[in-house]
Amino acid sequence: MNIQFAISPAQAPLWIGVSIVLLVLTFLGLRWSDRRRRARLAALIDASLAPRLLEGYSERIRRPLAWLTILGLVALMLTFAQPRWGRSWVNVARQSRDILVLLDTSESMNAQNPLPTRLERARQKVQSLLDLCPGDRFGLIAFSGEAATEVPLTLDLNYYRASLNTITTDTLSIEGTDITAALREARRVFDEDAKKSGKEGVNSRIVIIVTDGEQTSGDDLAEAAKMRDYATVYVLGIGDPKGATVTFPAWMQRYTRLSEDQKTHVSRLDEENLKKLATDSGGAYARISPDDSDVKFIREELEKVQSRAASDKMRYNLINRYRWPLGAALFCFMAEGLWVVLMPWIRAYRLRREGARHA
Repeated sequence: MNIQFAISPAQAPLWIGVSIVLLVLTFLGLRWSDRRRRARLAALIDASLAPRLLEGYSERIRRPLAWLTILGLVALMLTFAQPRWGRSWVNVARQSRDILVLLDTSESMNAQNPLPTRLERARQKVQSLLDLCPGDRFGLIAFSGEAATEVPLTLDLNYYRASLNTITTDTLSIEGTDITAALREARRVFDEDAKKSGKEGVNSRIVIIVTDGEQTSGDDLAEAAKMRDYATVYVLGIGDPKGATVTFPAWMQRYTRLSEDQKTHVSRLDEENLKKLATDSGGAYARISPDDSDVKFIREELEKVQSRAASDKMRYNLINRYRWPLGAALFCFMAEGLWVVLMPWIRAYRLRREGARHA
């Protein structure tokens, strides 16, 4: 029979050592208590005379008390070790949030501020967030002048990472930055997911917008206000308020027939608008940082959002049998107390038996 314990193999030596020390200390404590009791008795009468002077006296009557204490302690240690044997199907629920990442793929995300590009740094930040939230469902929406769902809400983070790495500023054909369209697409994704799952989880829905904030069309603040009924919105700003020069590629210059003055422009991080966008929808704003302090801040904010059971899985697991040793420990300790109560009756019985023998 396969028996396993909750204690890992690395922790087993420490646990066994502590258990042995505890048992030895208990044994020594019981011996000390017994010797002290005998010393008090010897102060009154000689130990060899005790059976004749004290009615029903016998040292053997007290021995079960020590054994019951030791056995109860051993059973209690096994309870903490949580022995497992036998297998059954177990329903396992995972606590998670639904997180939709809205990633800006407009041409301004090619600006080398910060290096190597804004889009590359944005991908790195999303990757870091995935590492910090392994139990959450993630979805991905790319947006520029339009918005499209690249990855629906999923727990398959490897698939998510592979799809994230394919996102470029050429993923969508319409140029511009329409955060409003991205928020509308996020609402559509949440609505479809609710219809499929039959679950409503406003408190566990999160939208994270990763953008440089150069809104070129739409009313993002009005749309963000509508998102209060769907999700909490957080914003991660990519770029610098001072701006960086962006040059449109040759094919775009030919396609849009830009003048010489329009072929380049300065792209600035619109922090004022992004902060208002986040706070008006009940979320928070953070600007990109060289380390992961920005992502950790977002992660701490996400902890305030309620989680829900997003997936139920049936697993064939070993059954935790901790109740068996726990029951044995309770039996031993209760039997010890019962034995103390019965000891006067046992002494009286021994006395009557010896009296009948002598009669």
